[in-house]
Amino acid sequence: MKKTILFLLLCLQTSFTFAQPLKTKTIDEGGTGLFKAIAVKEAGLPDFVVYRPKDMMHAHARCGALPLLMFANGGCMDTSVGYERMLTEIASQGYVVVAIGEMQDKQGDRPESHTDSKELQRGMNWILQQARTPGNDYYQNIDSTRIAAAGHSCGGAQVLFNAADPRLKTCLILNAGMGDMEMAGASRASLPKVHTPILYITGGPSDVAFQNARKDYERINHVPAVWADHPASGHGGTYNQPNGGVYARVVLDWLDWQLKGQTQKASTFLSGTMKGYEGWTVQSKNFVDFQHIEPLWIMNGDRQIFGELYTPTVAAEKSPVVIISHGFNGTHHYGRNYFDELGKLGYKCYAFDFACGSVNSRSDSNTMNMSILDEQSDLRAVVNYFRQQPDIDPSRIVLIGESQGGLVSALTAGQMAKEVSRLILVYPALCIPDNWNERYPQEADIPDTTRVWGVPLGKRFFKEARALKPFEVIGKFRGPVLIVQGDKDPVVSMEDSKRAISLYNKARLHVIPGAGHGFKPQEFQQSIQQIVEFLK
Repeated sequence: MKKTILFLLLCLQTSFTFAQPLKTKTIDEGGTGLFKAIAVKEAGLPDFVVYRPKDMMHAHARCGALPLLMFANGGCMDTSVGYERMLTEIASQGYVVVAIGEMQDKQGDRPESHTDSKELQRGMNWILQQARTPGNDYYQNIDSTRIAAAGHSCGGAQVLFNAADPRLKTCLILNAGMGDMEMAGASRASLPKVHTPILYITGGPSDVAFQNARKDYERINHVPAVWADHPASGHGGTYNQPNGGVYARVVLDWLDWQLKGQTQKASTFLSGTMKGYEGWTVQSKNFVDFQHIEPLWIMNGDRQIFGELYTPTVAAEKSPVVIISHGFNGTHHYGRNYFDELGKLGYKCYAFDFACGSVNSRSDSNTMNMSILDEQSDLRAVVNYFRQQPDIDPSRIVLIGESQGGLVSALTAGQMAKEVSRLILVYPALCIPDNWNERYPQEADIPDTTRVWGVPLGKRFFKEARALKPFEVIGKFRGPVLIVQGDKDPVVSMEDSKRAISLYNKARLHVIPGAGHGFKPQEFQQSIQQIVEFLK
């Protein structure tokens, strides 16, 4: 959560200038994709290059808002000229690419220098601000929920330096790896900060990054990881071949899978052999079978709720279902962490975005309308939806809620005691009403806008919180309850969790020593082990 705060503050406090092309360049006739691409030097971001479809409105009309790729260069240098053929090809397939370094007509036509790893954040903040600001080519044409970061060699280290950024949905480490070295502010200590699927590409044993990439791949055990190797390409890859060569094809397959949901591209990386890529080898691990994940919209009156439904490979005629509620400013993405282990128990899993619950919510991202009461209403609608499905066992509906989602899940279970079979609360923020009543003792004290960790909230959130009495409601649920919390949680009081345990009929509190609010990978593994045992 602290990481989320940091990056949101960076977004909200940075001073921006707007998009105004100073110079454009066409490479490889604009690429082979549906949208002819150009490289653009923008007045508001002159020390970067934006590779994007020339006609952004046409691309939006065909594909909707486009995914975004942030790119860091080899040597951590301030030029992408050596990668412009690949980046143009990617843009021509319906992406916007923002690469560090001022535009060059050709290699060596200006002095080059090293860049700071924080440049990726600066470029991302600027382009996302343009996507929110009317009057430029990027307005509403970039999807802020689909962002990747890629980097070659030292640029791969720059990506790992930024891997904790909650806006990223995947990372690509190209001919790079940390191993036991330090570079660009990154080291092996950066690996646990990766929270997304990650792809490593190397060029065989002659690639100076080969051994480091191998060590990184072996050490990453908390997120899905792939290592693709092409022994013939060496450290330089094929970036500067026409249209980026074979590396561009592999990168596009990964981006199309991870950012565009083209699950047929998963077989490139998960089948054990890279079909269509002669001479390549591939390894993968930590993957849920993503071919069993599908988007699912559920209606709550006129409110649309977006989520992802995971169906295990072997599902009963009537399956139990786990419904996962995210915390403050989270999204359904965090619920994926539960899919694999709970799927092994035969559970379908549904993770969703609360409407107005996050600046990245696909249900509704206007956090000024965030409401605990609305989130309860959304969760009730989700429960009722699954109770009516013919392939769901209505007597085995389980709720999992993290932080604010834990408060919402606890309140909803109290209201739907007969419809919910089990309840799992992960560092539940039952303290929210008391905390805000202490901050604003009188309703007149509540301002029109309050920023919580950089996220703007309207007055309604706090007015409604005044009337919430969670400890008078939650005990109405009489089924089994598991609460998991760290004893170093600075946000949620252990006393609140102990009080909740005393109110439930069948409840257990599992304390993770040293854990805070939001679990590290090893702490999450302890949590999921407790959840699996509880559900067994």
